[in-house]
Parts: sequence; structure tokens; C-alpha cells
Amino acid sequence: MKKIMIDIKNHLMTGISFALPVIIAGSLMVAVAKIMGLVIGEPNLDAFAHNHGLTNWLYLTQDIGFKIIGLMNYVLGAYVAYSVAGKKGLAPGFTAGLIATLTGSGFIGAVLGGLLAGYSSEWVAQKIKITGAASSSVPLIILPFITVGLQVLVMLLLLGDVLSWLNTSLMNWVQQMTKDGTSAVVLAAVLGGMICFDLGGPVNKAAWSTANILFLNGVYLPAILVNVAIIIPPLGYAAARFLRPNNFNQTLKEAGNGSIIMGILGISEGAIPFTLRNPARLIPLNVLAGTLGAVTVALLKAYPIMPPLGGLYGGFTVGNPWSYFIGALVGTVVIALGANLLVNFNDEEPGINKPSKHSTEEIEIKFD
Repeated sequence: MKKIMIDIKNHLMTGISFALPVIIAGSLMVAVAKIMGLVIGEPNLDAFAHNHGLTNWLYLTQDIGFKIIGLMNYVLGAYVAYSVAGKKGLAPGFTAGLIATLTGSGFIGAVLGGLLAGYSSEWVAQKIKITGAASSSVPLIILPFITVGLQVLVMLLLLGDVLSWLNTSLMNWVQQMTKDGTSAVVLAAVLGGMICFDLGGPVNKAAWSTANILFLNGVYLPAILVNVAIIIPPLGYAAARFLRPNNFNQTLKEAGNGSIIMGILGISEGAIPFTLRNPARLIPLNVLAGTLGAVTVALLKAYPIMPPLGGLYGGFTVGNPWSYFIGALVGTVVIALGANLLVNFNDEEPGINKPSKHSTEEIEIKFD
């Protein structure tokens, strides 16, 4: 059972990894158009739908951005299936995404349909064998007929209404949480702490996936909270390195320079070289910083005005953008001060033995 759950999680993460570039591309199109609209004094680009020239281009850019985001269910269903069965899972996988969109079952329908598409494709490929001149009919006719037919039967006719109700109920519940001040703060604390716990590891990915699942269903505040938390550790250690440069060896000084870019782009892994110096002290510090940063954003009432972007520049996609930047600053300061107080980044940590000068055996590691 444990292996099955791990496999399903891996298939889900594969699907999300394929879907995210589509979502980010669409979000960028919407954000660019919205920001240009704000510059010329018109936040609602729908007013330009029947115009001509630049203003109409802004409306069309926003419109195509939202349509690109709307491809999410299709890509997610297809590439969850692809993760299970390879290319033969794509046709029923895209069908799963189509049905998820039509029925309103959203992320849940796309994922379950993608898994059904992948595993049914594998089963058909293994169980149905035709030899001779008609052998090509299996991948071209029989496999698509059975697997796509299962999508129609199971995901549309049998489960369509149930999954639609479940998806709508969950989204309404989370949406209500984001509107309630106390619940939003609790949500921020949990997501912010999880993101900064293992910097790209399973806990981080769980929070990141949750926020993006909600993002894909039009609930944007959790993504804002996660986006803030992600940038805090790399910016925090970069700030610590410049705040007290003599506390860092040359390697970590150079890593600190790179952490600036990683923080701006929203890549939490930029903090890993620093955290590894003393995980027992620095992991709790990271969690505290992420929690305080995300909670600050929630307390200052950030709200989405368009599909939010990650990275430091994501603040421009948020209503009350100062809440975003202040939250990032709070978390950054916590790490910048705390890291220098807790750890000496110059010396080897106690208990780490340096290689003996008299060692006659050389160890060489190569990565091809």
C-alpha cells in the first residue's frame, strides 16, 4: 500500500510539474496586460474588448492568458497519465482533463481521470495482444477506444456530478477560510512554516502542491502566502552574509551572492548550503522566519488582483502589495539576524572531522 501511495504521489507531482509552466505562462500574460492597464489608468481590461490598437491588444493578451491557464486540467490529466503509461496514456489523459473542465470537477477530476487513463492504458497494452497484419490496431484503435470510453463512462457518467460537488465544496470551504481573518492567519502559519522546513523536500512540496492545487481552482491567497515564504530563506541568508561578512567563509560568501538571485526568483533551495552548516539550529530558524513572514502578509490583508506570480516581483500581482514586501522583509530580517547569532559560518561544525594530512588514500567523486 505504501508503495502504491508513493507511486501515485510521484505521478501527481509529474502532472503538476508539466502543468505549472502552462499556468505560469498564462499568469505572466495576464499580469503584464493588467500592469500595463494600471499604468494607463484602467484596471478592468474588459472595457477594451471592442477597442482598436494598443488597448485592444491588452485585452486580447489578458484574454489569451486566462485561456492558457484554462488548459491546466487538460495538461494535468494528460501528464498524470503520461507518468503512468507513457505516450499511450495521453489521449485518455487529455480526455480526463476535458471532462474535468466540463463537469467542474477541476483538479480532483483531472488527477483521478489521469490515473484511470494511465493504469487502464497499461492494462490494455499488457492484456490485449493481436498478432499478424492487424497488430497495429491495438495502439491505434482498441487502446484509445477502451481507455477513452472508460473516461466517458466512469469520469463523466458515473462520477462527474459527485466529483463536481466535492470539488466545489472543498473550494468554497477554503475560500471561506481565506476570508476569515483568524483562519487565514492559521493557514499562513502552517503553509509558511512547511515551505521553509526542508527547502524543496517533501514537506515543502506538500505545502507548495496544496497552494498550487487551490491556485488552479481559482483560490489565490494560499499561493500568495507560499510565494512569500519561498523567497525568505535565500534572501535571509544573503542578507546575513552582507550584514556580517566576516562570519562567512569564501564559499558561502559566493553562495550568498547567488542567493540574492534565487530569492528574487523564488527558489528556496538557495538557502540549503547555509542551513546544512547547522540544521539543528537553522531549520527552526527557517520555519520561524517563514511562519512570521506569511502571517504578516495575512495580517496586513493581502488579496489577489490577478493570478499571483512567484518571486519577489510577485508583489505587483497582489492587492495591497506592501503587505507582500513587508512580509518578505520580516522573514528576511529574522534569518539575517538569527543566523549570525546562532552559527559561525567560517569554521567547521563541531564533530566534523577534517581529512588527515597523512591520509594516503584519495577519494574522487565525478558527476558525468
